[in-house]
Amino acid sequence: MRVAFLDPLEERLLDFPKQFLAKHEVLTTGTAGEFPVGWESADAAIWWDTAMDASIIERMPNLKFMQRVGWFRSHGDASAALAKGIPVAVTPFGVSDRVAQHGFTLMLMLLRKMEIAIDALERRLNPDDLQELPADTGGQNTINWARIDGIQSPNDMTIGIIGFGEIGASFARLLAPFNTRTLAYRRRPLEAAQEAYYNVQWSPLDDLLRESDVVVSFVPGIPEAVGMMGAREFALMKPTAYFVNCGRARSTDEAALLAVLKEGRIAGAGLDVHHIEPLPRQSEFRDLANTIVTPHSAGGVAGWTDTFRRIAMNLDRVEAGRKDVTITLKPGDYQPA
Repeated sequence: MRVAFLDPLEERLLDFPKQFLAKHEVLTTGTAGEFPVGWESADAAIWWDTAMDASIIERMPNLKFMQRVGWFRSHGDASAALAKGIPVAVTPFGVSDRVAQHGFTLMLMLLRKMEIAIDALERRLNPDDLQELPADTGGQNTINWARIDGIQSPNDMTIGIIGFGEIGASFARLLAPFNTRTLAYRRRPLEAAQEAYYNVQWSPLDDLLRESDVVVSFVPGIPEAVGMMGAREFALMKPTAYFVNCGRARSTDEAALLAVLKEGRIAGAGLDVHHIEPLPRQSEFRDLANTIVTPHSAGGVAGWTDTFRRIAMNLDRVEAGRKDVTITLKPGDYQPA
């Protein structure tokens, strides 16, 4: 297939089409706002920043497939392609899905007391002095035999997402099976169509902090965000709530966070980012039983391999005459302007 990237690839991605789309004729552009030579004859179009509209789609008579990169970050409306029966798929932008998955994993580990469970195994804990017998044969209660208190599930909880952009939108998708009430904060309120599409409700930050059982931050590294989660903000959270940060470390006042964790004024935290990295060996965050730390491993350029693999998979399906590209937009779905 002849595949046109309508937006320029950043330098670190220039070899990705050769790695993942070698069987196709790939047209790329080096300049934002300029389409590659021959784009009008392409069988497939891939875009994210381009303001997609009917005028572009009408100029591509061979078009069989469109791939939008980005749940939230992308631009333009491909409804004209959907009206013609041309499949339009959406895939997360770059590393965003991996960061969202990492935040989701930290949330689950905190709620399920996973680190405490692993520690219990490493310490060979057996608080009831149970006999070591074949399972279900000894007449003893071996369910949660380490007797870990407070194991929870995200089902029906209120989850607050701070910094609702591409990563936040990817995170919101992961919550769908758990019937959560999902609050989202960003400086500009979300439109009603956005709230419906992402299944979230925009909320002022203070309300989000007061009401959420888990607060997950994906705040970007902008000057206005430095220290936005401080002593005042942590004081608004429930004592039973958890805080997860997979955004930028400087958005959080670490001294204030450490204080509320040590004093039990929030239930715990999951942190992938830190003011000093690598995290100092003497950092108190390492020793808190209610805190999980990871070594800034949520993202990385490898996330783009996921994006390109999804693109390659969809192109192969279209080339084979299949319609089951993932994830397909439907007529009437929200599309970023």
